[in-house]
Amino acid sequence: MAPSSIASRLSSSQSSLKPLIIYWVIGLVVGLFALRADIAQVATGFSTGHVISIGVGLLATLVTMVAYDRVSMGGGRSLHLPTLVAFPLLNGLCETILFLASFKLGTALAAPFTTQPLWLFLAGTVTFFAYSGAIHALFWLKILPPHLDKSPAVKNIRRIWIIGLVAVSSIWGWLYFGYQDFWSVVVLHAIFDAGMVYSIRYRLS
Repeated sequence: MAPSSIASRLSSSQSSLKPLIIYWVIGLVVGLFALRADIAQVATGFSTGHVISIGVGLLATLVTMVAYDRVSMGGGRSLHLPTLVAFPLLNGLCETILFLASFKLGTALAAPFTTQPLWLFLAGTVTFFAYSGAIHALFWLKILPPHLDKSPAVKNIRRIWIIGLVAVSSIWGWLYFGYQDFWSVVVLHAIFDAGMVYSIRYRLS
């Protein structure tokens, strides 16, 4: 490999890792101030509804992962096992904090106008979706290597994937809103991220 190619590859890796570290640190700081009580609380008793919600969340996560694997490309990259372990743990925690903080912001904005749980949940879902869409468009598409297969052959699978993303985000929000279950969302998010790393062969370096 030519020296210029090596330098370009190293520069790209460094420029992708530094923003990630900053993003994760921001997540931890937000968690310290906005979700400290939620992070400190670990569920010990699970109602039937809670267990069913976790099960639905796991099923939705797995289905969406399979669909994502069908619409993504590894670009000839090899699977990097340290990333497969480290990225889901780090991002599963830090980005979940930001996701749920955005959900909490929506409920806080709606609280002066309604006390109805349904409307509070919908308000939180709207801000959650808004943040999720913005961060993926403005941040993740620049951090991750090109990986989406836009060919007509996987058009229907892409639709399933998008529906799955909506379902996954909704159930994550419900677990937080309905059961104050922060850590189940972290685990589901980590599973989802592990699938992403596997499908596109993403590498932290």
